[in-house]
Amino acid sequence: METRWLHITSENFHKIREASEGVCVIPMGCIEKHGLHLPLGTDILEASGVAYAASQIEPFCVFPDFTFGDVGTNAPTRNDGILTLTVETEMLLLEELCEQISKNGFKKILIMNGHGGNNPWLSTFLRRLGNRKRDYVVSTFMLELPALKKMGQFLMDNGPGSIPELTPEDEKYLIGCTVNKMRGGHACLGETAYIMALYPEDVHLERLGIESGENTHVADKFTEVGISVPAGWDFNYPNAYTGDDPVGCTETIGKAQLRIEAERFARAVKVYKEDTLLLEDNEKRNKNWSW
Repeated sequence: METRWLHITSENFHKIREASEGVCVIPMGCIEKHGLHLPLGTDILEASGVAYAASQIEPFCVFPDFTFGDVGTNAPTRNDGILTLTVETEMLLLEELCEQISKNGFKKILIMNGHGGNNPWLSTFLRRLGNRKRDYVVSTFMLELPALKKMGQFLMDNGPGSIPELTPEDEKYLIGCTVNKMRGGHACLGETAYIMALYPEDVHLERLGIESGENTHVADKFTEVGISVPAGWDFNYPNAYTGDDPVGCTETIGKAQLRIEAERFARAVKVYKEDTLLLEDNEKRNKNWSW
């Protein structure tokens, strides 16, 4: 069924509200550089793609993308195409969107976050909501990159053919990544795989090797003594790229990763749907607290 808010008519909107059992998911990312081989919108494209795929397994409403996640303004190199909003603006926008989602009958809101840089302000956002009277709950879910972290080991444990989308060459490649402890992170194998599955025309593997994903360790002196500095990651990775080049990544690896993560997210949504504790607790707080 159609699960995307923007693609449903007003007349049929009640169908997704009923099928979702009150759950609405907000895909969240940001707009920032991802090396030279991936698009600026990588994080939000990943979150949106996984959310939609999961909604076809366990129905829920997919809200329009929250594209404008947090990107620091004080990065040592500000690359072309980056968009930055203040944290105050991000929080106000997200809170008002949650209010509107609730008014349309969705009382369980789940943020599918594809950008690690959103985690600090999202934690504060949830804390802030805890001090507001509201008739809905909000939770977060962080996207994973199974191609780098799990798929090679799964193949080693379960044998050839255990991930049906993969070719024998894909299997050999992923096992090699695991055995050789391939390094990853930002714009790495996992993120490259997602975009190859969703928007293969936007992946430019021929641009690999031009800029390094190696850690410069420039900011290590701060972390070694327990100091957290703004843009520490950006100083260590000025090319907005982390780890080994994903040479050999394929669209079929991407499709396998997309399915695996969509299934994981669908299981999470099912738990969220069936839960009664969160809304019951929220109702008690509304009654007992002084606002």
